[in-house]
Amino acid sequence: MNVNAMMTAVAALFLSVATYAQSQPPVHKEKPKLTPEQREARKADMKAKLAQMTPDERKAFKKAHHERMQARLNAMTPEERAKFLEHRRQRKAQRDHKS
Repeated sequence: MNVNAMMTAVAALFLSVATYAQSQPPVHKEKPKLTPEQREARKADMKAKLAQMTPDERKAFKKAHHERMQARLNAMTPEERAKFLEHRRQRKAQRDHKS
């Protein structure tokens, strides 16, 4: 293999790696904040959805949600988990204080 062909192959490899690295999406996606009206509508939708379910379906739905949250917590680093749990405690305290 001549030097010119080898340099072309190395350049092509380098460019493809560089392109692939730039096209990767960010690991953490930011979810847009809901407006108060959107939050209320979503809350009403979930209440209606849960009201239509049978008790067994509700139990299965809540269990699946709990398992998803537990898997998410288990996937976090200890620092992320502590930050998440502290934020959740603060939100709960705010909700309890407003009531």
